[in-house]
Amino acid sequence: MARMPSSSQAPASPAAVRSRVQPEVRKRLLIDATTRSIAQYGYSGITIERICAAGGVSRGLINHHFGSKDELLLQSYKTLCDHWTAYALDGMKDMADPADALRSCINKNFDEAMFNPQQLRIWLGFWSVIPKSPKLQKLDRALYQLDLKIYQDVMERLAHQKSLDIDARAQSIALMALIAGLWLQAALDPQSLSATQARALCLNAVAHLL
Repeated sequence: MARMPSSSQAPASPAAVRSRVQPEVRKRLLIDATTRSIAQYGYSGITIERICAAGGVSRGLINHHFGSKDELLLQSYKTLCDHWTAYALDGMKDMADPADALRSCINKNFDEAMFNPQQLRIWLGFWSVIPKSPKLQKLDRALYQLDLKIYQDVMERLAHQKSLDIDARAQSIALMALIAGLWLQAALDPQSLSATQARALCLNAVAHLL
């Protein structure tokens, strides 16, 4: 239940509310414009001018809110990963049955919200530069470890529930790699591997655990 303000507190003025909200809204607009630009032009084709045009903002806002184009790109990648984690992984922790949690995660990876041409272009844009950017590498490594922990926790719960003698960390790494590899293959060449087939292969690969 939310805490109600006391009667002695005056409501915030519209100007005060705008001053708190607008910076976050502007940052969100810039991040959205950046990911749209990456989808359209690829990472190497990203320029300040294109980001500003996509977001309908001035160049000064990027420097004001992020300090540099590199920082804006880092924050855009973090936001992309955070959204994916929130959609596909966060619910796994709250599901009572770890087997259902794994199935749900696999299904979400290949549903229309995550598996579509726009998402492919955005992810490929970032993935193409991660090996060449130490800062992006460091961020990607940290985000990967956070996701791995979620998978590993579910695997450990599954092992306990079914009395399985497995290496939960190794199983998690293998499943994450399988999902990523099949996701990419199906996205790049849907004629040879559909999203439905990729999902089924992932589910079959963990069937012995479930």
